[in-house]
Amino acid sequence: MQILRLKLETDMKHSNIKTSQQIEELSFIISPPPHIKSDVSVLKDDVQFLTGEVFDDRYSPAHISLFKFDDRRHFGDIIKQVEARAVAFDPFNIFIKGLRYFDHGPNRTIYLDILNKVDVQDIFENLVKRNARYLPFISIAEGLNCREFSQVWPHLQDFRYTQDFLCDRITVLARSGNGWLHYRDIMFRDL
Repeated sequence: MQILRLKLETDMKHSNIKTSQQIEELSFIISPPPHIKSDVSVLKDDVQFLTGEVFDDRYSPAHISLFKFDDRRHFGDIIKQVEARAVAFDPFNIFIKGLRYFDHGPNRTIYLDILNKVDVQDIFENLVKRNARYLPFISIAEGLNCREFSQVWPHLQDFRYTQDFLCDRITVLARSGNGWLHYRDIMFRDL
């Protein structure tokens, strides 16, 4: 693989990303720690076993989406903007409890519920804009059709799961082709 140098702006550090293609998009997320990522991976395995199908986000690691940005000419500007705002955020714990689902058209998404949604919504609104429809969650299975959902939900609806983790950064991923690579972490205020 060749190494591409993504030059953001003149006063920003350069970042080497190993890839065979140019960076096409940035994704700003909250990334839980490895033990929660592992738990989510096991739940995704269970969903695939129960349906016998590979669903939309089957191989996506656990995360809470904030926003995506695809204007390559302004990657540096958006990084600077998020950095400037992130230093005002205090680290906080994110509390996760149980599974829920929501409908979107004919499909359903099963997710881990975040109890303190308002804290994550505040970050979203400070970075993007006020949006009453923004719902922070950790996806387990996205885009299940009615048959797949009816095969899975009876087995998962009473699943008891409680975890929490410290949110002290925004993780930036870079998409190249069909894959996402870790680009950098933007830290919150240092207490």
